[in-house]
Amino acid sequence: MADEFEILLVEDDPDTQANLADILAMDGYRIRVAGTFSEVLDAGPQAMTGLVILDRKLPDGEAEDYLPRLKKLLPNAEFIVATGHADLEHTITAFKLGIVDYIIKPVHPEVIRSSAARIARQQQIERELHQEQQFANKVLSTAEAIILVLDLAGKVVRFNSYFTSITGWQLDDLRGRDWFDHCIPERNREKTREVFYRTAHDGQTSGILNSILTTKGREREIRWSNTTLKDDVGDTGFVLAVGVDVTDLIAAQEATMQSQRLAAIGQTVAGLAHESRNALHRIQTNVEILQLDILPGADLRDEVDSIHRAALELTNTLEEVRQYAAPIQLQRESVMLSEVWQRVWGYLKSSRDGRDALLVESNGGCDCPVDVDVIRMEQVFRNLFENSLAACQDPIRIHLHCRCDSPGAILLDIEDNGPGLNFEQREKLFEPFYTTKTRGTGLGLSIVQRIVEAHGGQIQIAEPSSCGARFLIRLDKHESAFGNSCEDKGVIGSDA
Repeated sequence: MADEFEILLVEDDPDTQANLADILAMDGYRIRVAGTFSEVLDAGPQAMTGLVILDRKLPDGEAEDYLPRLKKLLPNAEFIVATGHADLEHTITAFKLGIVDYIIKPVHPEVIRSSAARIARQQQIERELHQEQQFANKVLSTAEAIILVLDLAGKVVRFNSYFTSITGWQLDDLRGRDWFDHCIPERNREKTREVFYRTAHDGQTSGILNSILTTKGREREIRWSNTTLKDDVGDTGFVLAVGVDVTDLIAAQEATMQSQRLAAIGQTVAGLAHESRNALHRIQTNVEILQLDILPGADLRDEVDSIHRAALELTNTLEEVRQYAAPIQLQRESVMLSEVWQRVWGYLKSSRDGRDALLVESNGGCDCPVDVDVIRMEQVFRNLFENSLAACQDPIRIHLHCRCDSPGAILLDIEDNGPGLNFEQREKLFEPFYTTKTRGTGLGLSIVQRIVEAHGGQIQIAEPSSCGARFLIRLDKHESAFGNSCEDKGVIGSDA
């Protein structure tokens, strides 16, 4: 403690200066001496000086006149005035100027040692508190965990910056507001309040998992450990909650389970398709024979056609589930991506016969080859185009803009003019078996996502420029003799 504490003696009498220095040196303090106020000012700031002992009267002035400047020069120091001629007026003035003690000469050794030890100990405690505060602030600002303080009414007192980073909430948004009403999904509020009251009563709870709401209405899964904070008299004043964001972990666990389920589905469907293929083939063959024997318009023709459609739907459903569950093995080749989507749009000509449907293309510098599995990418475009054709009313406009997203990537921006997607659809659209259609497996966009990700790319739902559905697909380009610099081909209307 003494090693970090320096004492400055400002005394013009050599004997008194030497005597005080010897007394204080016995306790291990570093001692610095000066004979006038001017010497102290000329020496400049001294960060290690913790105590200044001033003779009240020196050759160049009195302590009361210099104390304001000295305190400003040595902000970390406490001041003691020593004098052989004390009076009440000067004593009061000195204390008003911020000294901590006033000692009468001749100075008793134990008095000065006691004052120095008390001040040194106080400053040591203040340093330790400051270090603890810095450490706590560092933990609050850098820990990848939520640190939340609520009062006993469940109102927000404080939280750290990590909470802001994952939820978007600022402290000024929530301070003094009910935590449960603002940050807990309604379905979980009653249960979460019960945990809070149990913590406030019992003092501690742990392993609690519940959702919290972000500013955008999304949910994050948090695992909490909770305890209480006591006030100065030992009463519970606040609840401290430390939460770890396990959203990604839960998603990974669910993905693993989903993969296991899909593997089982794949095996089951593969066996089912194998066993069913001959039966479906016989049904389709016999139906086609019946269609030749029963002319259109005959009484039984509608029933026969219905059987034929049902057989085709069952075949397509089995194939779609098989495709989703089976591993994706890519057969890459270098192609112009625009040729792929234009070919798919041509394939869909029969689906849009009689409809006012237009694919509006814009090649903005992406007329470069890409290494993709052509058949798989045709599946991607077919699915997106068919969804738009099914969702949109005439006139249908599907805008496809292609541009270089970075030196090695292409960004496809596909947007239609349909009714768009609500919040639930945006959240669940890529989930397997989720569908808003009366028919279908709900696997189309899940397959699209798997194909894009198998290519090392990404697909996401974006905010539409108007009211339709909008998808962004990012794919790596292929470096070749074609180069990466592609001229803008303008806007093309494709309806053929």
